[in-house]
Amino acid sequence: MSDPAVLFQYDLYPERVIRMGKVTKVETDRGMFALKETKLTKEQMDRILSIEDRFKQLHFESFVPLVRTKYGDSFVFTGTGVAYLTPWVDGGEGQAAQKEENLIINLAELHGYTARDQAFSEEVIKQSYQKMILMRESRQFEMEKYVNSIEKRIYLSPFELTFVTHFHQLMKYCDLAKTRLDNWYEQVVEAKRYRSVFCHGKCSPSHYVMNGGKGYFINFERSVVDTPVRDLAYFIRSSVHPFQFNPATTTAHITRYETQFSLFEEEKELLASYLYFPEPVFNSVLLFNENRQSWPHIKHVRLFTKKIEVMNGIHNVLQSF
Repeated sequence: MSDPAVLFQYDLYPERVIRMGKVTKVETDRGMFALKETKLTKEQMDRILSIEDRFKQLHFESFVPLVRTKYGDSFVFTGTGVAYLTPWVDGGEGQAAQKEENLIINLAELHGYTARDQAFSEEVIKQSYQKMILMRESRQFEMEKYVNSIEKRIYLSPFELTFVTHFHQLMKYCDLAKTRLDNWYEQVVEAKRYRSVFCHGKCSPSHYVMNGGKGYFINFERSVVDTPVRDLAYFIRSSVHPFQFNPATTTAHITRYETQFSLFEEEKELLASYLYFPEPVFNSVLLFNENRQSWPHIKHVRLFTKKIEVMNGIHNVLQSF
């Protein structure tokens, strides 16, 4: 279904249409709107609608609502997926640092509004713990296979040599991630408590816009009910810029979050476990091997070493956490 056919469902007649990545900006005589076509399951659509209703009940205003069609529907089926419409919020306002400060406060408010104590089940906790262990062990095994294969070569590329040089350090961070995960499991079982919140699912500065001095979350397509640590860890990682990383900023984000919504001690252990696991560094191997951007080797090496520096900085943050 074409954009005009979708917009007809809203009685909107575009004066100007601008494609901006995955979103289309639509200018009409009734204002500006954002149109997005995507793939969503019925469960995901139902969750988004339930979340929006819940936000309205709680008077939580830091989100961009869906616009209903003239038939009262929230989504339009296009034949290849679904489309939805929201008011257009110009996100060009504010400095990056101010935007992140607002985001972390709104995230803590969101978690505080939606926090619920779950019925404790040691079996469920154990399954979650074992699933995470298996996923990380599988990832480590991939990296071990990679380092073993390149160590057999006579000549290594600059990137491969850099990876081998730092490999044992990365395994140390994997061990620290496992230790903190073990601590989380033991403390949860001992405390016999587990709480969940509504998680955005992809909480990053790119999914948050500021306008008129206020901030708004956008794109709840990957929203889920889970531990608050899921969103917090995702935000911290997504807000890190390897070439401009300052550990003090990460500390400030966590402190600012906890002024609005305090983490339990076991949740702090889980957050540390997430942040210690060097997944962003491991992703550099895939980036190098696929090299879709056709980068020169030196650019891969620089990014990799900067990510190592980020891991070292996060380590310093977590030592007192």
